[in-house]
Amino acid sequence: MASAAGCLLVFQSVACAAYPSFQKLVDATEENGVLTPPPGTYAGPVVVDKPMVIDGRGKVTIDNGGKGTVIRLNTDGATIKGLRLTGSGESTNMIDAGVQVRGNFNVIKDNVIDDCLFGVDLQQSKNNIVRRNRISSKLKFGLGQRGDSVRLWYSFNNKITDNITDNVRDMVVWYSADNEILRNQGSNSRYSLHFMYSRYNLVEGNVYNN
Repeated sequence: MASAAGCLLVFQSVACAAYPSFQKLVDATEENGVLTPPPGTYAGPVVVDKPMVIDGRGKVTIDNGGKGTVIRLNTDGATIKGLRLTGSGESTNMIDAGVQVRGNFNVIKDNVIDDCLFGVDLQQSKNNIVRRNRISSKLKFGLGQRGDSVRLWYSFNNKITDNITDNVRDMVVWYSADNEILRNQGSNSRYSLHFMYSRYNLVEGNVYNN
């Protein structure tokens, strides 16, 4: 049995290592270009440091193997759509997420984000759009240990609309103003929508259950 278990472990490791790097595709795409990767599963993490469009067309998965953040946007004017992002790390201190946004005028839409501690984390970011994503956290954790579906921290004039969230802790807005939070649906969360030291945000048409 020990030998068989050892073989299985080796096989799983080889399989994960066999995923092609998504970062190589990003690096090969010119500024303001459009990346439409061939269908399949790719290895993260990914850092986007230039304006570009990444369109997975619903056929591309980026698996981070249980470590860190899957995609980090260190740019303005990027669009991330049609991807499945999975397998972030489990560090609350590092805010391991499906997408970390550290720029302005980015669009994150029509993605599936699952098995990621946090969904979309925006820090000191403005004028971004987070729309029509399906977001869930780490199911093995209790509600208080899970991350938030969308987290805004010192972020302004963002639009968080039409997202569906399940089994996350909260959607949280800290030290942030002039954001629109519209028509989101949430279930199996703790507070659903949690504001701290925030004002002048528009909240309409959201539905939360459980």
